[in-house]
Amino acid sequence: MPTVDGPVRTVDPVQVASRTDVGHVRRRNEDSLLVLADVGVFVVADGLGGHPAGDVASQTAVARLREVLADGPPEGEDPGSVVAGSLVATHDAVVAAAQDDPDRTGMATTGVLAIVRDGTAYVGHVGDSRAYLLRGTALAPLTKDHGMGGYLTQALGLDRQVSPDVTKVDLGTGDRLLLCTDGLTNMVPEEQIGALLAQGDAQQACDALVGAALEAGGVDNVTVIVVVG
Repeated sequence: MPTVDGPVRTVDPVQVASRTDVGHVRRRNEDSLLVLADVGVFVVADGLGGHPAGDVASQTAVARLREVLADGPPEGEDPGSVVAGSLVATHDAVVAAAQDDPDRTGMATTGVLAIVRDGTAYVGHVGDSRAYLLRGTALAPLTKDHGMGGYLTQALGLDRQVSPDVTKVDLGTGDRLLLCTDGLTNMVPEEQIGALLAQGDAQQACDALVGAALEAGGVDNVTVIVVVG
């Protein structure tokens, strides 16, 4: 199965690695990711299964966030507000892209966006892709799924407004930030995620997490970004 690996890149004071894999069952990868290491911007997006053009939805979201945040958050603006505003702008972009093509009607995607700067992570999300913080041996969720009874209540591109949740967390030396799609969290229990996230450097942790999802069946696309403080 095709795999895309991101090289380890060091951005003072963090190290970053990323990886996405189509898995063992799906024919195409509807996940997308964005790593703008130089400005501390990281994104994972998961096109909604059962909706049209999930891959286009996630690619549209990532492309819009690349445009909006190519230079990082503007000086003088609160990064948390930038995170929320960027996700709302991305929602609008996915909606507009769907309106341009009848075959894309109803397309949507999850999105988790982290801006890391000056030892602080600002994490926003819409949908059920997740972010976690590993500090020592303790894994803490930074997001809460926007879902109920197996259905998403928010996603980028759905025909309703979105209200991103944003969390601010200080990153200490050795802390590890994980952004991931549900191809990981539906396949690997959180206790195991924490243990694997602690392994080796950023790329080794990345590979261990994706490998565990594949070994557990790989029924979905799986995408992870690991940021080590």
